[in-house]
Amino acid sequence: AYVGSLNSAYCKENDGQFIVRVSDTNPENIYVPAYEQIKENAEWLWGKVEYYIQSDRMDIYYDYMEKMFDLGKVYVCTCDPDNFREYVKEKKGCPCRDVKGKDRWKSMFTSYKQGEAVVRFKSTMDHKNPAMRDFPLMRINDSEHPRRGKKYRVWPLMNWSVFVDDLSTGVTHSIRGKDHADNEKRQRLMFEVLGKKAPESLFVGRINFEGFEVSCSKTKVKIENGEYTGWDDIRIPFIPALKRRGYLP
Repeated sequence: AYVGSLNSAYCKENDGQFIVRVSDTNPENIYVPAYEQIKENAEWLWGKVEYYIQSDRMDIYYDYMEKMFDLGKVYVCTCDPDNFREYVKEKKGCPCRDVKGKDRWKSMFTSYKQGEAVVRFKSTMDHKNPAMRDFPLMRINDSEHPRRGKKYRVWPLMNWSVFVDDLSTGVTHSIRGKDHADNEKRQRLMFEVLGKKAPESLFVGRINFEGFEVSCSKTKVKIENGEYTGWDDIRIPFIPALKRRGYLP
């Protein structure tokens, strides 16, 4: 709500359009009531917003990935994660880096099993920041998605979905927590590959609260266990609760 409000205020000052995205591309970790709750809370706080659900945009993520393969800027890696971490440490490319074509990409939809293959961005393995070295973009997850069922099994990781969403919806500015500084740099590398201008990014520090828990996952468990009556229980610091207590947007 805090960071979103900064983005909303910035948009209003500059006659912009504020976009709210639901990142539901990890099928195993989705709280179904949140689809409506996020939209309801967003509209109460900020008025009319553009509202996107990322699992509705899967074909767009695939289309852009095809372009990256055509440019030779991505590859499918089948290395054991521990081995790849050693390659990163040694500033050395893994054997998968030199595999050309889209055969492995196609196999991610058919024959590879979950955990056997990921798509990586081909940056540079001697980048001074290890986080920039051939970072992952997509992976296989065979779990059933609450909205999309079993239609998809190759899912974007956060950096790929955010990059594609920013590019395809014309995002010009983004205000986010400074814990996403490295992610912004990763996304900027991909904009450069396509010769596009990356959004202007501003960063804010995180706020730490004392005396109460602000974890959604922990609070959800307490609601399910009957410790709280719901997300509008006035003892917790969430938007429905603050709204019920009489706070104004």
